[in-house]
Amino acid sequence: MSDDEYEYDYGSDDAYDYGSDGDEEQEDDEAIEIENAFYEGDDCKAEDPARALEMFGKVIDLTKDATEGDELKWRFGALGNIVILHAGLGDHARMLEMYEQMLAYISMVTRNECTDSINKVLDSVSSGTSLVHLQKIYEVTLQALKSANNERLWLNTNIKLGRVHLEAKNYGRVADIARELQVACRLPDGSDDVTKGSYLLEAYALEIQLCTLTHNTPRIKEIYPKTEALSAAVADPRIMGIIREEGGKMFMGLSQWGEAYNEFYAAFRNYQEGGNPRAKTCLKYVVLSNMLALSDINPFAAREAKVFQDDREITAMMDLRMAYESNDMPGFERVLSNKSNKILEDDYLERFVERLRYRMRESVLLNLVKPYVRIGLDFVAAELNLEAAAVEDIVVRLILDGRVAGKIDQVRRCIVLDRGGAAGAAIAKDYEGLQKWSKALFDLNDSLGLKVT
Repeated sequence: MSDDEYEYDYGSDDAYDYGSDGDEEQEDDEAIEIENAFYEGDDCKAEDPARALEMFGKVIDLTKDATEGDELKWRFGALGNIVILHAGLGDHARMLEMYEQMLAYISMVTRNECTDSINKVLDSVSSGTSLVHLQKIYEVTLQALKSANNERLWLNTNIKLGRVHLEAKNYGRVADIARELQVACRLPDGSDDVTKGSYLLEAYALEIQLCTLTHNTPRIKEIYPKTEALSAAVADPRIMGIIREEGGKMFMGLSQWGEAYNEFYAAFRNYQEGGNPRAKTCLKYVVLSNMLALSDINPFAAREAKVFQDDREITAMMDLRMAYESNDMPGFERVLSNKSNKILEDDYLERFVERLRYRMRESVLLNLVKPYVRIGLDFVAAELNLEAAAVEDIVVRLILDGRVAGKIDQVRRCIVLDRGGAAGAAIAKDYEGLQKWSKALFDLNDSLGLKVT
């Protein structure tokens, strides 16, 4: 190779490298400027929203021609932050405008980036945004996701929208969304698509919650077995906590206390595993159903329950159960009526308080009559602080349930217990003798009355 060729090669390489270095330096400077603007905006979001908007706006200006790569990622992230900032400032028109700009890029970023950004926006705007504006946000999101053929994020977003309407008590819309989700999670032959098991389980959970609120027990009984079939494949404690809690409520509505206890306990464990604060509320329902089921199992003995042993509301439930077990009716009422215990602040617990009182009275009555073969109705009524007629109703129910062997003597206003065996026969004989003696006294009284007249 000649010297001239070396000179040409060297000179051409040098000229190329010089221009390339200049371009790279310019690109690096722009990239640094974009990155700095983004992080400055991110740092002052909480304390200076106006400055944050300015910085994110600068990112938008610097990346206006971006169609791929890092610049597009910065632009997409900046748009998401601008949407959240406008929502926080109450500028819903601008929020929606910028959100629609953000959604235009969802096919250009990765699915993970798309999912993270959309979920972040929806979670952020859900609080403090009116239902009308929130509904619009979800509508444009669902339409964009359908156009982008992002089915899984579409399903997840629709589930979130269902929860929004459930909280707003728009039960008609919840029913429509639950139905739409279930259809989307089925195969063409109508069977469940197991590859979408978690979404289908969420859809069933949404409908079960709706049915609980609208007291549609027949529909819950229809859906619930389907969730049990899916739960083996989908071990998500967050979803299963909701479903098992609603299952417990279904069994409570059917007065199947033992089944309710099992479901509530399973829900409690799922909530606890998933770190859901609803675990504490569900533990209260565990105690409630446990008492109604007349169970000897101590729900507070479980390792998961011991976490709450110092919680004021849970210790109140422990006190309630202790009063129940010791047949301490006054103590039972004191725990219930103490406002700091917050037992009656829970609408669901309050629904069963009267039933719980009834069970408590049954328990006290059973303990009260245990040493007797005969006991006066008025005495029992005084102990229970009830009218004698109410005591009779309880005794009749206990006799019919086979928990009391005996009968009510309406004439002598007493409960006569059948103890069985030789002792029972002796008692029955004494009772028959007493009846004869009593009849003789009445007859004598009648005859004396006739003689006086």
